[in-house]
Amino acid sequence: MWWWHLFFFIFIYPVLVRSERICTSIDVRHFDDFRKLQSCTHVVGHVSIAFVELPSNITSNELKSEVTEITDYLMVYRCHSLLTLESIFPQLRLIRGQNLAFDQYSLIVYENRNLRELGLVQLLRIQNGFIRIESNPMLCFVQTIDWMYLLGNGTQQHFSLKYNKSPGHCPVCGGLIDDFEFNTNSTLFCWNLHAIQVRPKPPRLADCGPECGLNGCDLAGNCCQSSCVTGCSAQNCTLCATFERGGTCVDRCLAKYELNQRQCITYRECRQLGLIPLTSGYRCVDKCPDNQIEVRDANGTIHCQLRCQGVFHVRTRKDLNLLEDCVNINGSLIIELVDIKEKIVNDLEKALINVKEITGYLKVVHSAQLVSLTFLKNLDTICGNELIENKYALYVVDNHHLEHIWPTNRQVAILHGSMFFHLNPRLCTDKLFQLESSLKSIQKLSIADISPNSNGERAICGDAVQTLNATVEDVNATAACITVNYMNWDSMDILIGYSYYYMEAPERNITMYDGRHGCGHDDWLMDLSVGLNRRHVISNLKPYTQYAYFAKTLTRTDYHYQVDAYSKIQYFYTLPSKPSQVTRIYGTSEKSNQILIHWWPPRFPNGHISKYYVTYEPHNLTTEELGKSHPNYRPIDDSDFDCECSILIPYNSGPHPDDEDYYNKDKIAYEDALPNLIYVSEKSKSDANTNNATKEKVQSPPKDQKPSKEQIPAKVQTAQNAQGVQSPAIVQTPSIVQTTSKEQTPSKEQTPLKESTPPKGQTPLPTNTSKAILNTLERFELYRRQKDEMGRAIQDKNKNDVVLLKPLPLCKEPHASVSHQLEEKCVNEEEINGIALSGTQHYYYLTQLKEEQYYRITIRACVDGVVNGCSKPAEALLKTTSMTVESWIRG
Repeated sequence: MWWWHLFFFIFIYPVLVRSERICTSIDVRHFDDFRKLQSCTHVVGHVSIAFVELPSNITSNELKSEVTEITDYLMVYRCHSLLTLESIFPQLRLIRGQNLAFDQYSLIVYENRNLRELGLVQLLRIQNGFIRIESNPMLCFVQTIDWMYLLGNGTQQHFSLKYNKSPGHCPVCGGLIDDFEFNTNSTLFCWNLHAIQVRPKPPRLADCGPECGLNGCDLAGNCCQSSCVTGCSAQNCTLCATFERGGTCVDRCLAKYELNQRQCITYRECRQLGLIPLTSGYRCVDKCPDNQIEVRDANGTIHCQLRCQGVFHVRTRKDLNLLEDCVNINGSLIIELVDIKEKIVNDLEKALINVKEITGYLKVVHSAQLVSLTFLKNLDTICGNELIENKYALYVVDNHHLEHIWPTNRQVAILHGSMFFHLNPRLCTDKLFQLESSLKSIQKLSIADISPNSNGERAICGDAVQTLNATVEDVNATAACITVNYMNWDSMDILIGYSYYYMEAPERNITMYDGRHGCGHDDWLMDLSVGLNRRHVISNLKPYTQYAYFAKTLTRTDYHYQVDAYSKIQYFYTLPSKPSQVTRIYGTSEKSNQILIHWWPPRFPNGHISKYYVTYEPHNLTTEELGKSHPNYRPIDDSDFDCECSILIPYNSGPHPDDEDYYNKDKIAYEDALPNLIYVSEKSKSDANTNNATKEKVQSPPKDQKPSKEQIPAKVQTAQNAQGVQSPAIVQTPSIVQTTSKEQTPSKEQTPLKESTPPKGQTPLPTNTSKAILNTLERFELYRRQKDEMGRAIQDKNKNDVVLLKPLPLCKEPHASVSHQLEEKCVNEEEINGIALSGTQHYYYLTQLKEEQYYRITIRACVDGVVNGCSKPAEALLKTTSMTVESWIRG
């Protein structure tokens, strides 16, 4: 049979593919735009119908299209003269949802005043994305659709059906149609009075393994595959959910070329269709992308070649399209970002990640958003074949927040030309002069090339940057206590506090400059701790999540003394916690003694969901409830289901466009404003504490040099003026500490100084003076230790206030009394009743129920490794159908 497959792919398959009429995205804004839809069978893109007013004498044939698939989304918005979508999409079978509207929705039907029904009578699957059908006041047959059958991934997709016509004022489903291919004999689910919802029926559900779920299995017990929409097996499937390859449904196109976002074909098949195979992304296209040009080989075959040639000027995100997939830029690259509100840093990383060589120059100017140039992760060479001012191959000017150049452990070779760095106030010149070795044609950089005045004047640079040790001392589910090392007494004089930076880190590959944006939208969150306390608690963290963090000192700086310290990037994991409630419960009843329930996982699982517990009991409606209309599913408390919690908002630190100071970020930067304000406050406190003390600084000898004998009498004289450790003469503690370490301090057993031979020309000190020196040094050593202990006490101040709360352990005795729990600080184990199900299962059949009876159903999610780690119960009222309806369904 090999010859048949060969014949099929050479002759028949190209004809079948060509019979499909492929269109790109279609936006219908006028009646004439419907003609675009009428010429399509497959829309590779989206269909948007909005603000269309149809003529009163329009017929359904004038709107009817043959569209069967939409790869992205379908949106119908404010089409007031539209009554049903059946007149437009009578054959629509699949919405793939590959690119979603607002990054969320695959089907939107919103604010259509006269829409009576949806009428998507052939729709079988909405593969991805949310569904939103709201604010259509005349719309019926919304609750009569089995949305769970339409969803490709029930645990990831949600549907919102609000503010449409009340089901109590709408007709009910009716009529039966015979179809051997689909199970359509259900009157509970319909699109209108005449069209029953078609639902693919698996061969069987009974006696299938638990891994099959609701997909069912074939007669041999093999699970049906969800990748096929119209059958059980992925072999010989007529409609694939993702990709189709030679009559088989697959999830990805491995070693194949993607055609129209729905088929996988070979290189030869792509050529036979008269199309062009792209090795970049493995796509089969009819024309080359914008950043590629058509090139014909000797046989006349068209190929696409990257057109990475010329001067590329990146101002906004759309300018990056021409640079996608570029490896060698045959020209120059200018980066001048003009829109500070645009989150472009991540787009720079995606578009320029493959660039290895720039033959011309690299110019980065007026881009306040950039904190580093690490988005050029693979750049190796700047050739300098074209230079700025016939001299510079790397030109970096006026980038206010730029702190770093190349990625760590990467040096970019500049073959010809020099570098020019000016007006980069946060870029230290020592980092720039380290680039001198990358120059191949210039031996030395001058001050004219790299200005020591306009670069780095707002940063602490060089040897003044020290290493800070930061460790996680304790952690719970939502907080972590970070502790830094003790600071020296002299450093405490200029220390204002610490800043702690942290971000979610699924992988341990974070650098200090990842996701940094100088004008807000920073992926790193920051906590500021003012004061000398070396412990700080970072709160509002997500449970069961890995974080990266580093710490930095906040210091008072002046012209003579600038010191700062950073810690290395480290990681920690928060502990698991109780999950939130199950997001939603949805149920249907096609049998009088059975309810099929579905539920969505908790929005915040806070750990690994190991089990679900399901309980149910009959519920008699109260007098108040009898007067209300109860749809087939109704969460009792759905206040948490419709709200969007703030924790779901992406991390964007820094000012936002709606902040009044967004365009004046420099005025609110803590490096400039906050330290000055805090220092005035701290200085006033220190002045008040030292009003009665005389501040007299003692000059310290160089490090590792012992004090000379000419210096000793002066120290003795000043030290003897005070009795005890409160000597005002010894103020600059660190200078003395450096010269009088423990190894240098003489002990009582050592030989007196009078026995040593003094240098020639000097008179030996009297014995009484030598003893006085020893006593003074001993007193100073005691004074130094007391100062160190005092400094440590200040840095450990309020140590008990940073203790993180942990869940109480289980009591050893079961059913312990309340007093015993309080005494032993423990809790009793919670008794969980109900049907235990696996944490991966999100449906269950409730059987042996009474007909036409309401049931109160509760579902709880439980997390591993947490004491009493089950969520609050989510509840819903669901009703079984009647025997009459069941008989009607069975025919």
